[in-house]
Amino acid sequence: MLFLTTEQHQEVVQCLVDFGKGHVDRIPFHPAGVEYTSIMSCFLLHNLSAAETLLRIGGSFGNTWFPVTVGYAITRTMFETDVTAHYVSQAPADRAHQYIAFGAVLNKRRMEACLEHRNSKDPQWREAMTLLWQHQWEYRQSDISKKFDSVAHQFTHKGRVWRNWSGVSLREMAAAVDHIEAYDIFYTELSSFTHADVHMADRFLQHRPDGLVWSQRADEGDVGNVFRHAASFLTCFLELFGRQFRTWPEAAVQSCLKIETNLD
Repeated sequence: MLFLTTEQHQEVVQCLVDFGKGHVDRIPFHPAGVEYTSIMSCFLLHNLSAAETLLRIGGSFGNTWFPVTVGYAITRTMFETDVTAHYVSQAPADRAHQYIAFGAVLNKRRMEACLEHRNSKDPQWREAMTLLWQHQWEYRQSDISKKFDSVAHQFTHKGRVWRNWSGVSLREMAAAVDHIEAYDIFYTELSSFTHADVHMADRFLQHRPDGLVWSQRADEGDVGNVFRHAASFLTCFLELFGRQFRTWPEAAVQSCLKIETNLD
């Protein structure tokens, strides 16, 4: 895939999306349980919809004006989903339960943040948080606290609650599933477009002899990279899903990569 054109990368992504969408209504139940089955199905739908969104954006804007900063941000989520799926799949029953149970921690954090900012110095924030508290959290406060108390021991180390469901960083998860190279090389670059650092800003500047000129015109290399990453991450996930659920052989996924390159 290193020597494909932008259009060929897009063709590969379209083939992968069509392949996945052709099987989503025939997902079998996994022996690890309904939690694992549900999580992996959600991950499948996410990555397929993310890839299809990139294709639709390309169809709307064309490659010349493709919004690469948006494309990179979408592609970043595909990598995170792929790493998380591989990590959960190492112990599918236990980690699927853990992944879902952490939702109680997230709800507790959101509720407490709302409660805290009801005392904001800004009157508009006080009003907004009061309304949010009344309509979203107040009637659920007791239930959310009980659910948090029931799972907190699973996510606590030395008196501190974990920052995420796994207790380790995404990079540590990537290393555990043999994705460390992709993390260090690709994910680090993709993160620029989520954190809005200077590499994101560079995409809107054209370096010309008379100085810097702001432009929305996409760089073809960036457009190609968006779809190359999307194809790589989606291929990796579909191969994992096929192995886990015995839905399709790896060769069936790989067949999407065998397009006419016309490089003779």
